[in-house]
Amino acid sequence: MASPTISRAPSAGRAPGRAKTVAAALCLLTLSFGALVVTVSYLLDAREGQRVDQAAMDAVYARRDALDQLLSVLGYLSIGTMATAIVVLVSMAALRQRFAAAVGAVAVVAAANITTQVLKRVVLDRPDHGYGWHVNSLPSGHTTAAVSLVVAALLVAPLALRGLVVLVGTGAIVLTGVSTVVAGWHRPSDVLAALAVGLFWGAAVVLVLALRRAGPSSGTTVGSLFFALVGAAVAGAVLLGLGVRPYGGWSGVAPAALVMALIGVATALSIAVFARISSVFAR
Repeated sequence: MASPTISRAPSAGRAPGRAKTVAAALCLLTLSFGALVVTVSYLLDAREGQRVDQAAMDAVYARRDALDQLLSVLGYLSIGTMATAIVVLVSMAALRQRFAAAVGAVAVVAAANITTQVLKRVVLDRPDHGYGWHVNSLPSGHTTAAVSLVVAALLVAPLALRGLVVLVGTGAIVLTGVSTVVAGWHRPSDVLAALAVGLFWGAAVVLVLALRRAGPSSGTTVGSLFFALVGAAVAGAVLLGLGVRPYGGWSGVAPAALVMALIGVATALSIAVFARISSVFAR
């Protein structure tokens, strides 16, 4: 008589993967919230932080013609553009029957952008320590829009397109963030805070989706970081080509390079990490 076959529960094989994804999402959730708190506490509230932030903002500038081109780029990030992008992303997910990911993508964009507006207009105030205008501009709305759309795209992107999304998405965020600084709309802290807000809600959605379904991750963090750094470097080259320059000539090269590198590396690391933890839903 043949021995009976014991079948495994459908979710048993995915349990280790699910636990790992949940832990990674919780870690990213905590880190992004902590980064936002530190940014607000030091760069927004503290006198010395405001001094450093204002100096970083003043380190880069653009000629009038170059500034006009940058402002035209920022003009593309409108509510209509975001709505169109969301429709495209949701349609891509629906065609592949990724309905939960589609809902998550919409949730990320909505939650991140609402959070930024509430923080900027209701919750946060900028103490007047004598460095620049004292009206709060943190987080950056334009950068939040760009970050949330890239995070949403990574939630629904198939495996074949994830590297391209990381590369183009990182470049778009860096281009947007640096442009707002050069235009005098935002300080570097506003850009960093927007990254933290987008990552926070991205991690929250990954956490919820992982409780429902999670599989093995695809790709590597090193691979994602490579694409992200290339995207950031291309964005930096585009900005230089458009006419972004260090304030003060050659003596200001180091501070300007540091500001652009900070925004570029922070963006690349953020998108690479999120691409890695969200890859468990790609297929």
